[in-house]
Amino acid sequence: MLYNAALVLEGGAFRGQYTAGVVDTFLAHHIEFDSVIGVSAGSLCGANFVSKQYGRAAMININHRHDRDYISFSHLLHRQTIINLDYLFEDHGWRWENFNERAYERSASNFTAVATSMVTGKAVSFTNPVGDELTRALKASSSMPIIAKPQRTSKGLCLDGGVADSIPYDLAQQQGYDKIVVIRTRDITYRKEPTSRTLASLYERYYGRDYPLFVRAAINRPTVYNHQVEEINRLTKEKKLFTIAPQQPVKVSRIEGNVKKLRQLYETGQREARSILPQMIKYLEH
Repeated sequence: MLYNAALVLEGGAFRGQYTAGVVDTFLAHHIEFDSVIGVSAGSLCGANFVSKQYGRAAMININHRHDRDYISFSHLLHRQTIINLDYLFEDHGWRWENFNERAYERSASNFTAVATSMVTGKAVSFTNPVGDELTRALKASSSMPIIAKPQRTSKGLCLDGGVADSIPYDLAQQQGYDKIVVIRTRDITYRKEPTSRTLASLYERYYGRDYPLFVRAAINRPTVYNHQVEEINRLTKEKKLFTIAPQQPVKVSRIEGNVKKLRQLYETGQREARSILPQMIKYLEH
């Protein structure tokens, strides 16, 4: 069933295993959305959802988490970033399910990836990108500051979309949708602490000379994020949004190394999505 609605996917690096479990449950029940909007890990899950590749996002992070070509602190010794995002878009043999771009292009859903402009510090979006532009948009959306390098896109140099717009329900509103489903990777009580002096100084050190507006956005991120959460919770209570969020605080770090915890979070997403599915369908069809 294709719903005239938008699906918004929050980022959160490996906490995106929860999102992967939720969207795989949607696929299992043949649920599609006219618009799919993703940020960071949410953009990667969203692209796999649009291409209808059940289990792909979870499989990569569970089965390949400890491949040193993918994630390794030893990369720093060679002046490389900890996470090698190119790994996600390469062919790794018969155990690897390549991204099905033909299925993605044939999909009835529109897909949007959100990144942050290094120059302006504001969110930029890429709607229905294909080919190299799709790869660049996904890499830009998912490139976490400091531990990943900025990506060059058709809209300039970009990093993690979560810096400027962690949960872009506003973009779904701008697209004209009255029905919006938001998938969170944090429980509804979670709020970000103010940016520490240490992290702020790192932002300044890495980007301050060339990209001061990006630094300002990164330091101000907790304030913007917490405001978004308050608005989402309010709109959800007013039944203007439908939110799916972990029922308990997520104890998975951004680059979690415990594969058992990653699998459990994926399964939690599946289980909680199944339990809330009737309510979501009622919201979408009301």
